[in-house]
Amino acid sequence: MTKNPAISLRSRWLSERLREARHRAGYTLADAGEYLQLDQTSLGRFERGTHRIRRSYVKDLLDYYGVSSTQERDFLLRLSEDAWRKDWSDLDVTGLDTEFIDYTWFESQAVQIRIFEPLLIHGLLQTSAYTEALTRRELGGTATDAEVQRVVEVRQARQRIVTSDMPTPMSVIVEEPALRRPIGGPETLQAQLESLLQLCDAGAVRLRVLPMDAPTDPGHHGPFTLFGMPDPYPEVAYVENLAGRTFFEEETRVSKFVHVFNELERSALSLGESRSMIVDIVKELE
Repeated sequence: MTKNPAISLRSRWLSERLREARHRAGYTLADAGEYLQLDQTSLGRFERGTHRIRRSYVKDLLDYYGVSSTQERDFLLRLSEDAWRKDWSDLDVTGLDTEFIDYTWFESQAVQIRIFEPLLIHGLLQTSAYTEALTRRELGGTATDAEVQRVVEVRQARQRIVTSDMPTPMSVIVEEPALRRPIGGPETLQAQLESLLQLCDAGAVRLRVLPMDAPTDPGHHGPFTLFGMPDPYPEVAYVENLAGRTFFEEETRVSKFVHVFNELERSALSLGESRSMIVDIVKELE
């Protein structure tokens, strides 16, 4: 199966939520098809997000499944209206429930992940101590221990895609300053770098370093992640900043991120050289 440029994230998210609502209500695909007077094949395409579903069908299914939340109904009906649109930003849905449009959903669904991180160790690779130190700094003195621990637990749970017996193929390019920034202090940083070495040696991650003396920095626009999604869904580029999150799926836009990542790979140290640099930094911290 090949990529289908007609499929959007909105249609995929809508199909996911409708399927979850059907399961919660205890109905089979045949039950829902009979209610709409549609065959199972057509309804199955709607639930896979490969075919656009009419707004009237969405409304009827929400009624049938007993979805009463005004926020959820408004959100899903808007998704059905905008299913043809590409790309996604938090600003598109101000005031609506976007909880399930989650970065972690992409992590769990992707068949390949490519990450560029110039400032910090990426969340999928962080030790619990590194995450805790970073979270306390980000949340400030008002954060309770329970709030911090919750962030740590969620981030550690996300790392199953890296530490499982069948990890998702992952390529990471990190800039050298991120390896030297003493988040949590020297001991925490040392343990973090040693953990990176273990992940690399286990073959779970292909990690390369962009050194400070690299003549060019193709990633000067900032960090981003590329999610290679299973066929027929398109590749997705993700960026996050103070204004919120944006997911790009339009091919012409995603190709710019792919180009930058390829340029970063050409500028970065080799896998072996990157490992040696991390080892040297660990020795400096001992």
